[in-house]
Amino acid sequence: MKISKYIKMLWAIAFIIGLIAVVFRFTTGEKLTGYGSYVPWGLWVAMYFHFVGIGGGIFAIGSLGYLLNIPTFRKNFKYIIVASISAVVCGLMSIWFDLGHPFRFANVFLSPNFGSMMTFNGWMYAGFIALLGLIFYLQNKKENIEKINDKSGWLVPLIMFTAAVGIAFPSQSGAFFGVVDAKPFWNSAIMPILFLTSAIISGAAVLLMIKALLEKDSKPNENPFKLLKIVIISGIAAYFLLEFSEYSITFWSPNSHEKDFFILILFGKFWWVFWLVHLLGSVLGVAILIKAKTNNSFILAGAVIAISFISTRLNVLIPGQAIGEIKKLQEAFYDPKLDHFYSPTLIEYSITIFVSSVFVALVYFGFNWVKKQTLKTA
Repeated sequence: MKISKYIKMLWAIAFIIGLIAVVFRFTTGEKLTGYGSYVPWGLWVAMYFHFVGIGGGIFAIGSLGYLLNIPTFRKNFKYIIVASISAVVCGLMSIWFDLGHPFRFANVFLSPNFGSMMTFNGWMYAGFIALLGLIFYLQNKKENIEKINDKSGWLVPLIMFTAAVGIAFPSQSGAFFGVVDAKPFWNSAIMPILFLTSAIISGAAVLLMIKALLEKDSKPNENPFKLLKIVIISGIAAYFLLEFSEYSITFWSPNSHEKDFFILILFGKFWWVFWLVHLLGSVLGVAILIKAKTNNSFILAGAVIAISFISTRLNVLIPGQAIGEIKKLQEAFYDPKLDHFYSPTLIEYSITIFVSSVFVALVYFGFNWVKKQTLKTA
């Protein structure tokens, strides 16, 4: 996979800036972050949910294309596996930076408490990566790249099971918030559906970019471009419909406890996250996608849509913590970390850029490695 020198230079700048921020993170702890006691989850947690959702979405859609033998999916299934693993790894990296004691993450595996949602998550992600590794191994055992199964007959059942786990990622993430009774904004049965829909859209957008990067001589009116277009556009339409349903019911109800949260999203200090990043970004991405005639335009459309849907995580995570359950509590005690207002700091943005650059690097080197392995066995 060839990339222009200008993109490589841009990546190098982003990586170096992020690496400097990582040094500050480990030398100063969480002193330079914007979150605190009332708002303990910030940008890194939002990126964690976004990346693992992308990883699950990529594999779920890629598996469907593989099983239905849609052109490109079966031939490039190893690349899909690499992209899915890279996204999940970067999601875990993002949440790792958020931990107060990052190196204690091993306790999830060394002394697990399976009654904890965090433990369940850790084991699920580790299991998912292990399953993808096994699928990759069985892919190498196939006699022909276009065949659906390997000699053992385990490949197809394993793909189907792992795809179900991939779908469970974002659904479970939504349930993670939905079961919090103390937060009326989060405590909603629609939350797992919103997270799943967002993951499918973002995963399809990244797959669109992968297709355009791997097969630059492909035509815009062929599959899987047509399939991914349908998935993305219908997914965005469904997401907006779900949002409209949630928002309209809340504002229609005269005694809704959630109204303050939605007013904050729509008209608060960070109104632009909803109106510009989410709404305008999605519409712009769809417009580019509909008119796309070249591979570069497909790459641009996929990037715009995948980036715009980061806002869906932020607009769930941050507003849910921005309004306290106990009135006047913030006025009772004064401290920089005792504030319901949260704004990401330069360190948080820089480490987010670092994690994103790591994702690009994992995909780039992973794709090149797969290509070399394919040429050796050809």
